[in-house]
Amino acid sequence: FLFWGRRAAEGDLPTEKKDFVIKSISKVERRAKSRCANCRKEAGCSSFKRCVRCLGAWYCGKECQVQHWKAGHKIDCISMNSNK
Repeated sequence: FLFWGRRAAEGDLPTEKKDFVIKSISKVERRAKSRCANCRKEAGCSSFKRCVRCLGAWYCGKECQVQHWKAGHKIDCISMNSNK
């Protein structure tokens, strides 16, 4: 969702639709960065690291990032970036 939402926000949308897309992106990002994409651990006070390729996944640590990549994020992330 984040990838396509960002693409839509960059495109030629009417102002009211662009505002809606931007607000939706912000809402999803707030939720996404509150939990690890792999283990679903809550962020609490610690800061999570995000996938630098797609910017849509957040991780509590390197181990979770590697596990999630091997579990299938690699396919989603690479296919999202090949559509840019």
